[in-house]
Amino acid sequence: MQIIIDGKKAQLAQNRRYRGAGMVSANNSSRLLLDYKWEHPDRYWGILRYIFGEEGVGITHLKIEMGSDVNSSSGTEPCIMRTRDEIPDCTRGAGYQLAADAKTINPELTLDMLYWSEPKWVTDAEDVYAARYEWYKKTLDAAYAAYGLVFDYVSAVRNEREMDTEWIKYLSGRLKAEKACPYDYAVIRIVAADEVETWKIAEEMQKDRELLEAVDVVGSHYTSWSDENVILLAEKYGKEVWFSEASSPMSYVDGIRRINGTGYGLNDQNGILDVANRMITMYPGGGMTLYEYQPVVSAYYDGVTYCHKQLITASEPWSGYYLLDSGFFMALHFSKFCKKGWAFVDGACFGGRRKGRRRSCDRKCPP
Repeated sequence: MQIIIDGKKAQLAQNRRYRGAGMVSANNSSRLLLDYKWEHPDRYWGILRYIFGEEGVGITHLKIEMGSDVNSSSGTEPCIMRTRDEIPDCTRGAGYQLAADAKTINPELTLDMLYWSEPKWVTDAEDVYAARYEWYKKTLDAAYAAYGLVFDYVSAVRNEREMDTEWIKYLSGRLKAEKACPYDYAVIRIVAADEVETWKIAEEMQKDRELLEAVDVVGSHYTSWSDENVILLAEKYGKEVWFSEASSPMSYVDGIRRINGTGYGLNDQNGILDVANRMITMYPGGGMTLYEYQPVVSAYYDGVTYCHKQLITASEPWSGYYLLDSGFFMALHFSKFCKKGWAFVDGACFGGRRKGRRRSCDRKCPP
């Protein structure tokens, strides 16, 4: 295949520039970092510099699970507001504390939050939209009060569930009209729809002008490929397109699998070469500019679901030991070369599909 690099074809529009690498902190994956911070603060800050600092992966975007006391795959993120009349407490769990500490390393880090499930008082409310918005709004308020966190984005749709376009429009409208807030909630950008390998949101946005105006970023999970509706949203309407949840390499299991590649190794599905290919492919294949690792650090105990998926292993806070896994060094190939804000050159970027496999979701891997 012939690839021609023509600088005149550089995509200079801000919404189509490289956004860097993102991190999803969810499913209890960051929990043990708090123990590192207490037991071995020097190791804790070392891990964070490897994640967010220029000497490491240089994560530019952090998405936090809002938490609702349910097991959302690998563990449970605590709910900060268990009843409607409870004062929200953002010090529960690791996510918001992690965000505050990460911002001291990279003040330009952008923040996002997403719900995997919601408190029962929201689900059982007579007006679910109003109750859900109250939960979102009070979470934003509490994060600012506790840590001074200013969120740049909120993800509107429940993670990997059927999207509700009316709720997306409702959330956008309420945030834009909000007056009782510690900073301007009207400028918070909406991300949708966090579905798995589908871009139905892009099709719906073409048909619904209000939805089109409500959504700022279109994202999907576990696919490097999009469709013509997505590209139109980027080219004509200036929407950003993100790989809003993507796999980290599954490489640290045992020596045989690492070498021979039986689902977790260097060269098979979800190995470091496969994940690197997804990152390379996401722009020419899908117009995506941000790759969000889920997770970057596995700060939970061995044996939980997906505990073998990470760039950094941090599961022994009592000793302070942590491991920079092979995925970390794969990620350095991007963070040391590509910087946030760089422009892609159309026609000079290419990524291939695995033969016979479009699906990249780690849920297809062997147990």
